[in-house]
Amino acid sequence: MTLVNFMPLDRSHPVALELLRLNLGEAAQRVAAEDVRLLVPASATDVVTALPEGSFVTADDSFGFVYANDTAAARVLVGEKPLPSAVSGTTAGVDPLVSGEEWLCGSERKVVYVGDARVESAAQTTVAELLGAAGVGTDDVKAVYLGYPTCSFVVPAHFGDAVTLACDEVRVIGAGDCAVDAVREILDGFHRECCGRCVFGNEGGHQLCAILADACAGKGQDADLDLIRDLAPTMAEQALCEVGQRMAHVAAQALDLFGDEFEAHVSRHQCPAGTCRALVTYHILVSRCTGCGECLDACEEDAIEGKAGFVHVIDQRACVRCGKCLDACPKGAVVTAGLKKPKTPPHPIPCRVH
Repeated sequence: MTLVNFMPLDRSHPVALELLRLNLGEAAQRVAAEDVRLLVPASATDVVTALPEGSFVTADDSFGFVYANDTAAARVLVGEKPLPSAVSGTTAGVDPLVSGEEWLCGSERKVVYVGDARVESAAQTTVAELLGAAGVGTDDVKAVYLGYPTCSFVVPAHFGDAVTLACDEVRVIGAGDCAVDAVREILDGFHRECCGRCVFGNEGGHQLCAILADACAGKGQDADLDLIRDLAPTMAEQALCEVGQRMAHVAAQALDLFGDEFEAHVSRHQCPAGTCRALVTYHILVSRCTGCGECLDACEEDAIEGKAGFVHVIDQRACVRCGKCLDACPKGAVVTAGLKKPKTPPHPIPCRVH
């Protein structure tokens, strides 16, 4: 019997489940005629009620990476916890697992989300073609991340190289994006799905996530990068499942590709992209401030000086980088800055705009 996997690898873009909903009638006919069992999310009640009884098994869809592993899927089939094997597709005695998208549409085409853009592509393509189909220019792209199960970054020099699409989501890291924060989000997604049954997968993943969280929060230390370099290779070898192994690969590759940004975060406590709130300074632009006082009311640290009709000024020594003034300003006068700072007066001056 073949297991057909409709569990979303990415909850934001559940490609296989979307296709199943569009082809429910065909799927119901095929499961009655073929020796297959569908693995579907328990929350997809519309799908469950439309399929023949006994043709499917439901599972918790609060996580999805592990269901791409045939051993984990087979355990769900018999009512057990989905514990994956180290490498999918190699375990003797386990029923074969195919993706729901491939079962419905074949292996020549692939649906993938590039950011929020839904792209239908040939399974064999290039990153440049994907970006073009999504309407994304390549000039201001720092790297592209191909999601699970590929779990790999592609830099502009290789946008023309052939890739085989297996993921549902492609993440674009633009020139103005913080690569360290992007990697932090990717690793957090992995660690939420860790089964917790091995030290290197669970605790190693926790360490990687903590290091990147500290780096983005201005708490990084020089030794953190050495720890990633030491931990990632060992974690890749010792983790008991693909989730931990791929997580280690992502961390190691990211450090190789974006080493300068990592170094700036942990050694100089600076975010070159100017997007990590804890690592940037906040300023009020003379050309936009109307002296409305919204930022004054939002600041709980009394770090802003000003009065009605006067350009407000942030005291950098008192500012705790919480960002509340940025959110509160209705005119966009509060801005963040990295290495390059805007010119602002030392004390409030009459507003130029009203």
